[in-house]
Amino acid sequence: MGTPCIVGTEHATDLLKDGEVITVHATRGIVYEGKIEIQEAKKGVTEKAVSTADLVTATEIKVIMDLPDFAAKAAATGADGVGLVRLEIMIANGGIHPAEYIRQKREEDYVYMLKEGIRKIAKAFVHKPVWIRCSDMRSDEYRNLQGGEKEPHETDPMIGWHGIRRLLDERKILQAEFQAVKELHDEGFDTVGIMLPFVIRVDELRRAKEIMREVGIEPVKDIDFGVMIETPAACWIIEDLCKEGISFVSFGTNDLTQLTLGIDRNNERIAHLFSEMHPAVLGEIAKVIQVCKKYKVKTSICGQAGSKMEMAEFLVKQGIDSISANADVVDEIRQVVARAEKKLLLDAERKKF
Repeated sequence: MGTPCIVGTEHATDLLKDGEVITVHATRGIVYEGKIEIQEAKKGVTEKAVSTADLVTATEIKVIMDLPDFAAKAAATGADGVGLVRLEIMIANGGIHPAEYIRQKREEDYVYMLKEGIRKIAKAFVHKPVWIRCSDMRSDEYRNLQGGEKEPHETDPMIGWHGIRRLLDERKILQAEFQAVKELHDEGFDTVGIMLPFVIRVDELRRAKEIMREVGIEPVKDIDFGVMIETPAACWIIEDLCKEGISFVSFGTNDLTQLTLGIDRNNERIAHLFSEMHPAVLGEIAKVIQVCKKYKVKTSICGQAGSKMEMAEFLVKQGIDSISANADVVDEIRQVVARAEKKLLLDAERKKF
């Protein structure tokens, strides 16, 4: 949304009063009392604004797009498509938990709500790929929605009943999400693809494809159909997933790093140990990209990790097909990727001599 914010403050709602004026320096995590005037640094005569309009990269630069009303703004960045649409934001705005739609036998309302939101994004990115992630409703995060009070209480929702494992248990939810995408294809939005969250077994992919066929669309052949790589298990079975048939994979580095390192990044005592650049995580990513290239499966990454220069260089070197990020940093990432690609070319030239 382009609005500076600071999360994880713990005491903000106790210390701040309604109507109180503060200034946040979100990049550095600082909160100032009162209104602080921002003084723009004067540019020197040789300093020029950096433009990425003419930058061309071999690696596609896509956006993460959760808010349909901001789709036009995101498309104006010139991004090569949408690498991740999370349905949870649309669901939250609708106010009703997907499971509650099913309990009330209102599947058609759920389909309609999803179609309305996805259509806005697809229109803004016409003729460009738009990859939708099926809902990933963790049991502790959506209790404020209608029907959310019926969610189970789990000891560790992060590795609990969510993602594709839940969608296959409550197949009518998955069927409705597939139906929404199918109807958008019927309207002509045939660049909309879909991916499965939190996959750990080939059987999950196989069963999901069967459900998609039930709504009248053939995965891979009629639609881009992929999986999120968020678990070490998915990395180790990537060849079997490719053999089963997928169009693409997308790395979810937050979950992949947490599960590989056994670190809760929200735990301040150990958050400093959280790093996507850990050799184990990089090794998993490299393995997946290598296998996907063998089977001509596209590879992508979404989230903050891809915007870091060190990670971007690694991903470009491995030959990743696309990097997705929030719309406000697309230009920055395009520059990072361009520099990384240029550095690789220069390194290759040096080796010749």
